[in-house]
Amino acid sequence: MNIFEIIASILSFLCILFAVKEKIWTFPIGMVSTAMYFFVFFTQRVYSSMTLQIMFFAFNAYGLYKWTHPGEKDAAKADNTLAVTLLTVKGRLLTATIIAVLTLTLGYVMSNLHNWLPALFPEEAKYVYLDTAILSASLVAQYLMAIKKLESWAIWFAVDIVSAPFYFITVGWATGILYFVFIFTAVMGWIEWKKSASTN
Repeated sequence: MNIFEIIASILSFLCILFAVKEKIWTFPIGMVSTAMYFFVFFTQRVYSSMTLQIMFFAFNAYGLYKWTHPGEKDAAKADNTLAVTLLTVKGRLLTATIIAVLTLTLGYVMSNLHNWLPALFPEEAKYVYLDTAILSASLVAQYLMAIKKLESWAIWFAVDIVSAPFYFITVGWATGILYFVFIFTAVMGWIEWKKSASTN
């Protein structure tokens, strides 16, 4: 399983590098890496992170479409691809509220999976509310990335700071190192997308 985890982490790293550079390849690579990580997290009983991979897969598919098919109300670049924009103050407050509500709601659900579905989840999940906080913030960040909002990188930065030690302890060294590297790619992403937003 360690080799499987290493391959998944390499693909995830490539996915983020392509996202930083606004390259469409981020999404198909992301779909493969999330499918692989689904099984990695399942075997380690990190069920929130496992569930997150399903949502990541869906958002990668959505992002692939959205980046190449901006709507009439979306900001578009000269090549008719989606442009980077910023959230409004109201949008930022809504984002923070959604993350908090999702963390509390999903934390309750994940903490009871072993009671409700013992055949599928025979053991209690580890570090439930920390795991669901990572899930919730990641989910929102991935959606904001799919619609090319600059703030997605700020959320990713916070997620990566927490996730690096968490995954090192719960999953394995390859995933822990990957999220440590993601801290720096989140900074790179912010810088690159901020330039892109200013140009647009």
